[in-house]
Amino acid sequence: MQLVAGPKGYWLYTEAEAQKGATPAFEVRPKLGFYCRGQQVVGFSLQPLKTRTTAHAEAIQVAK
Repeated sequence: MQLVAGPKGYWLYTEAEAQKGATPAFEVRPKLGFYCRGQQVVGFSLQPLKTRTTAHAEAIQVAK
């Protein structure tokens, strides 16, 4: 995810949108809330995802 300043607030780019150069689906507007494709999203709760990551073999070797 990448947060980029836009004309009305901040755009939330996913990795796929950023790679394709696509317009982001989500936008956060100050004092107005969270929007998806121009429509206000009501009753949302942003939570961090719990993901498991594995270190690359190269990073493990460098750490040693």
